[in-house]
Amino acid sequence: MHSSGSEPQLYWVPGTCARVPLVALEEIGEPFAPRVLDRYSGETESPEYAALNPKLKVPVLVLDDWVITEIPVILRVLSRRWPEAGLLPDGDERLEADVDSTLAWFASGVHPAAARQRFPSVCSGEESAWEGIRLKARRELEAAFKILEARMDEREWLFGEWSIVDVYMSWLWFRAVGSGMPGTPFPRCGDHALRCEERPSVARVLDLEEVEFDRFTAEGVVPDNVPPLQVGRLPDHLRPASA
Repeated sequence: MHSSGSEPQLYWVPGTCARVPLVALEEIGEPFAPRVLDRYSGETESPEYAALNPKLKVPVLVLDDWVITEIPVILRVLSRRWPEAGLLPDGDERLEADVDSTLAWFASGVHPAAARQRFPSVCSGEESAWEGIRLKARRELEAAFKILEARMDEREWLFGEWSIVDVYMSWLWFRAVGSGMPGTPFPRCGDHALRCEERPSVARVLDLEEVEFDRFTAEGVVPDNVPPLQVGRLPDHLRPASA
């Protein structure tokens, strides 16, 4: 499913957390191949993709013949391969541990809660249980963003200077608020997400997401049960009042 050329390839689906490594590759500025997958027609479950990633998830980064999965690992590899891009803070053992701890928390804690709020059917086939699943997930998200709101006091970015971790946080915000979590109690997190959207690399990826999702919609492959706000930017009514 992939060639062994030197150009990095990223397999992704519009609206997913694959937004984060896409932005990382934009920040690096070297040529890369974004391999968009049509999840709705089953491309992420095809034998070809299963051979690449048996977990059937995105994103997948391919560097030559090295197949790399899981966002924290992908970001760490990209940061080490292209240190001049400044994707992750480094140079201090405790700082790097904080970065890795935050990425692990986002991937294993906050992200699954956002998924359960948006798609409670992944937890139960009983529709009567969905609202309870959403409520529990929302409480988990609110607890997480309460921590992040305190961290953003008197700082623009999670680690002082911008890093790709900020993009992961902004995607989690987009998914949480776009799927029902009230954003009003967390104005600093909302402002942070808007600052991320304004970064040129992020804006290019958001535009690409919208183009590809619109293409899938025009082809009639997007199911009716896909919730709104699947890709792109939050609408004005979900943006912080300071915007």
